[in-house]
Amino acid sequence: MIKKLLSIAFFALTAQVASAQCIPNPAYVDSPFGVWPDTTENLPLACVNNPNGYSAVIDLKTLTDTTVAITLAGQNISVVAFIEAFRINEVQGLPAGFSYIANSTIWTNGGSSPNFTPVQGCVNILAAQSAIQTISDANPAGIDIPLNVIVDAKISETDNAIANGLLGINDIWLSDLSTIPGIGAIQVGGYKLRIRPASDPDCLNAGTAELIAPVSAKGNFPNPFVKNTSIQFNSDAAKTVNLSVSNMVGKVVYTSKLQASKGENNVNFTADQLTPGVYFYTISDGKNSVTRRMVVAAN
Repeated sequence: MIKKLLSIAFFALTAQVASAQCIPNPAYVDSPFGVWPDTTENLPLACVNNPNGYSAVIDLKTLTDTTVAITLAGQNISVVAFIEAFRINEVQGLPAGFSYIANSTIWTNGGSSPNFTPVQGCVNILAAQSAIQTISDANPAGIDIPLNVIVDAKISETDNAIANGLLGINDIWLSDLSTIPGIGAIQVGGYKLRIRPASDPDCLNAGTAELIAPVSAKGNFPNPFVKNTSIQFNSDAAKTVNLSVSNMVGKVVYTSKLQASKGENNVNFTADQLTPGVYFYTISDGKNSVTRRMVVAAN
């Protein structure tokens, strides 16, 4: 039984004037696991007509343990990994002139294994107005730049002493677990940095309008769920999309091709082969993707 489910909690705020050092938002101190916003809400627009440049805050709430599926002595087993700390390894895709600064290099959970307690952290994505202008000059109609946040978690130990010793799981970052195929740093993708010229209607209206995505996810219901859930997503056209599900250590545990119709789609997903825990599902049409979080609960 998992005491708590491992999660990376992201929340992107509206663009604001801020110092390089962000402050974790106290509104999320009691938040459970989750990802906020999902990738359909996205980061705020980067508008050329903002003299203060660009600043977007990502708030992080750590969790303390999760179930990990491993192969030990030829058998597939599940162990509970106790998470000591988190860090952001990289924000991939940031263009020239954009950078990110975290309020800490490592967010270390409170307490000690196996009774860790979660902590908050945050990351600020920043750019000067001149950097936005340079990109806009090269892309006068605007441009969407995909971002991929690489999140690392440090496993203190697991509840399986044999796994700790044979596989070297204890006291190691996920990105260093090269001995276990399919396990590594967690890639949170689907976000886009949206750069727009001053004439763009969204920028003229304070940059608050949503970009209509070629594929977007509304969520899955129920969530958490024990066995079955309905994944709801929208598509801008009838086309083939790919559904993939990965666990919180980045291992893909399910993949399927779907024939989407234009508009709202509903897909029944059965978790018979999944252990209780937090999972990410990604819907992609080959060019665009959206990632959401779902929770498989114990019976």
